[in-house]
Amino acid sequence: MPRDEDDLPDLLTTMHVARIFRVARSTVSGWADRGLLPYTRTPSERIRFYRDDVNRLLAEQHHDARATDE
Repeated sequence: MPRDEDDLPDLLTTMHVARIFRVARSTVSGWADRGLLPYTRTPSERIRFYRDDVNRLLAEQHHDARATDE
């Protein structure tokens, strides 16, 4: 589910997001395909992820991991 490109904040590549989450790039692409992580496309059609959305998903996963530990 792409977002509008009218305001482009810090954008991250699929590889960068994969490193942040310590997963494969294909996992990140799957998250984008399933609408779990919003993205935009560059003029050359490459996928980029918004830093704020990545941080939000990271915080949600951290919260979920803490909830299962309790």
